[in-house]
Amino acid sequence: MASLAQFFGILIQMRPEKDERHHRAHIHAKYAGKTATFDVKTREMIVAGKRGFPKDQSNLVKSWMFIHQKELEENWVLLNEKGDYFKIAPLA
Repeated sequence: MASLAQFFGILIQMRPEKDERHHRAHIHAKYAGKTATFDVKTREMIVAGKRGFPKDQSNLVKSWMFIHQKELEENWVLLNEKGDYFKIAPLA
């Protein structure tokens, strides 16, 4: 899984899904043992892990995604077509 950014204890990752059954661009966020998946285009939380995902951290992820929308979309294509990716600046 490609690690794109880390900020305020949140790790943002993306994994290629070229041959998977769905092609919905998304990221995985991890924080303190909790996980969530967010849609790249809508920034909505698709699913939270069994332990949930904190609202404050969810809002930080969504804000970061808004700022870096284009870079996330570019990374999704790059990762799925060439297996490569680039890091994205964290929230400061």
